[in-house]
Amino acid sequence: MTLSISLSRETEAKLLERAAAAGKEPTAYALQLLERAVNEAGINENLAPLREQFAASGTTEEDLVKQITQARDAYRNER
Repeated sequence: MTLSISLSRETEAKLLERAAAAGKEPTAYALQLLERAVNEAGINENLAPLREQFAASGTTEEDLVKQITQARDAYRNER
């Protein structure tokens, strides 16, 4: 598939700068970024198993906040 996109001047400048820093041609660098974005799982997809485990645990959000607060306070007291 061939794709043609228009970039703002600012975006183009950043792309050129980052491609040069990576030692790549801008087109190859842009392709790498696009492929990574398309192929990586989104945050919702990555968090789905954790959310399912949390729901199955029966713990409420309030309980979780309380546990996190207690752990944070214990950590601060150790320091």
